[in-house]
Amino acid sequence: MSGLLPSPRELRPLHDLAIDLARRAGEVHVRRETGNVASKSTSTDPVSDVDREAESLIVAGLSVARPQDAILGEEDTSIQGTSGFRWVIDPLDGTVNYLYKFPSHAVSIGVQFEETPVIGVVLDTALNELYSSQVGQESTRNAHDIQVTSCSDLSMALLGTGFAYQPTLRHSQALIMTELISQVRDIRRSGSCAVDLCSVASGRIDAFYETGVHWWDVAAGIQIVKGAGGVVTYEPNKKRIVASGPNLWEELNNAINKAETATGSQSAPPSARI
Repeated sequence: MSGLLPSPRELRPLHDLAIDLARRAGEVHVRRETGNVASKSTSTDPVSDVDREAESLIVAGLSVARPQDAILGEEDTSIQGTSGFRWVIDPLDGTVNYLYKFPSHAVSIGVQFEETPVIGVVLDTALNELYSSQVGQESTRNAHDIQVTSCSDLSMALLGTGFAYQPTLRHSQALIMTELISQVRDIRRSGSCAVDLCSVASGRIDAFYETGVHWWDVAAGIQIVKGAGGVVTYEPNKKRIVASGPNLWEELNNAINKAETATGSQSAPPSARI
């Protein structure tokens, strides 16, 4: 490897592997063998056999193809590695949507080198749309280049968001949205953070903001947004993701910080661009 990050040539086999594993996990989604549905963080936060089987399939594939890499998966996978690469997996982002057959759910596979996301693959299994990106190259949807919007006026921006499963956090999130809704064109909520970030990357929405999301929710989407010309930050301490096109970035962040302050949420200064 040369320089601070692996070269595009070095990343290509990992990119191809991520796509292959996402497609194979997507086949698990299609079979819809949900089996026993249990709860995780709250009674409304479900996990199904589809989640477990899809993650096991991806982990098994990586253990053969990339045995020296670390793996972090939503469904309790945590494997240490020695290569500097870590695979970050959400085997079924949008489980509630999936169980209700609401068309917004995906397989999300991100790859980071040291602390930097370098590959993102999201397979929207509701629409059969494959989003992919690797550092230094443009993001694609079904092999066609995508780009964030050029929106530069918050009042004209379509803003995506999401809500946590914990009631107190949901209440806080709703108060922040109450502050923001009069400042934007409108608000959308798909129920899948991975899909929402891809929607920013492909221009279906202008921006996305959510608190309470985990690294496996965003690791792939961050690189996909960046590869589509967007700007994105993730703050681990607040589990806060903000993504938009570059023209909207400053106004969006100012509005979010003011809304968090006005509602008594823990506020943070504007983040550095990723």
